[in-house]
Amino acid sequence: MRTLALFNDSSPEACNAAEFALSIAQKVKADILILNLCQVTQDKVPRSIAGGEQVAVANEEEAFDLVAHLCDSVVPGDFRPVISEVDASSYAEKDICELIIRKNIWMMIKGIETHLTHDILSSINVQAVLNHVASPLLLVPDNYHKKDFENITYAVDMRYCRKAVVKFLGELAHCYGANLVIEHFSAKDLPHLDNNYARSLFATEVIDKINYTKVFFNNIKERNLDVAMDVMVNDLHADLLALVNHRFHFEELFGRSINNVLPEHIPVPVIIFPL
Repeated sequence: MRTLALFNDSSPEACNAAEFALSIAQKVKADILILNLCQVTQDKVPRSIAGGEQVAVANEEEAFDLVAHLCDSVVPGDFRPVISEVDASSYAEKDICELIIRKNIWMMIKGIETHLTHDILSSINVQAVLNHVASPLLLVPDNYHKKDFENITYAVDMRYCRKAVVKFLGELAHCYGANLVIEHFSAKDLPHLDNNYARSLFATEVIDKINYTKVFFNNIKERNLDVAMDVMVNDLHADLLALVNHRFHFEELFGRSINNVLPEHIPVPVIIFPL
């Protein structure tokens, strides 16, 4: 059974990401593990959650009950994931990494601001976590409320296309019936690819690697990645952008690491795969 790990710091963007996590869980038939990152001040009490294991959680008076909210959001008759939570307020990044690996987490999910509006509520560095686990990280903008994916876009230099990323995205696209669009961008300082060669790489590195028919390819010659992002989102209607941690386009957009605010020219969710 797949499991999603949701980072919860009780911020508005975390609550929005929780709604997104529920939608994904129902599409891919996964359970949800909520990692509560805020400092716990109340006594903890054990509670069984949606049929899950007994875990230690804060008293209900302390904060908005995210578990109950998500459970109540499930429409009768729809897939009902098991939703559990752990108090991770005292965890360091290495503890989070150990949990992610031990639980064999399929995807991590975190809400992120589009403009910095409040103080940081958690000291967890998600970049440090992503650097040491095998699970991809989905960043959900605080003002993004669409729940279904229609056009999943993998921005990559085809010379460095990764089979594991293509396979994962193909499975995700299949669950949504979405288009999977491979957008070739030549890495900085590397020459553009000839269209015929680019398409031959697409055939061997993508089409031959996944069993999914709604897969498309664009060879984008634009060197300004900000302009290319605008084209992908506004003209090609990408609603999920896939990148690889610390590789080429990731560092052009994010710099060396993920901070608390999404780059302003990325208005859609971004899934970042481990290196």
